[in-house]
Amino acid sequence: PMRSVAARLDVSAMALYHHVEDKDELLRMVGDDLLGEIELPDPDSGDLRELFTDIVTAAMDALRSVPGLSSVLLTSKLGPNARKIILFCIHQFERAGLDRKAAWEAYAAVHQLVLGRLLVEESPNFQLSPTPHGDDEVRDYVAKLRSPASFDSAMSALLDRSEERR
Repeated sequence: PMRSVAARLDVSAMALYHHVEDKDELLRMVGDDLLGEIELPDPDSGDLRELFTDIVTAAMDALRSVPGLSSVLLTSKLGPNARKIILFCIHQFERAGLDRKAAWEAYAAVHQLVLGRLLVEESPNFQLSPTPHGDDEVRDYVAKLRSPASFDSAMSALLDRSEERR
């Protein structure tokens, strides 16, 4: 893959490796650029729940735009644009009245929820089988797991719980 990227850039693979450590770093850079296209509004304006939801949705859409991007971008190696989005979202929890530690905890839960959602969407292991499953309950559960409504419901419950903590 890196050789093909180097060929498309009309450089040698060694020249490419001079600038990036590996394919994951290249994907993190691409992803961070995509996240940089998200326009963050004034963090202290408007309905905090709406601001939060809009930014999380925009970030998820950006991550979905490149297959496999979310698995490398949502790691401990954050680019500057990912960092801005995380701090923006944490600030929304602080605006809701949570102290810094509780805001981090609340956003960590959102981060895990987003990671799980993107994993379910991207992984072939979670695709619905075209053939009937012997266990109707499992089939129905997987369908529910794949449903965007299940993510929306979980996100809403998490936000509700965070608002109750203030």
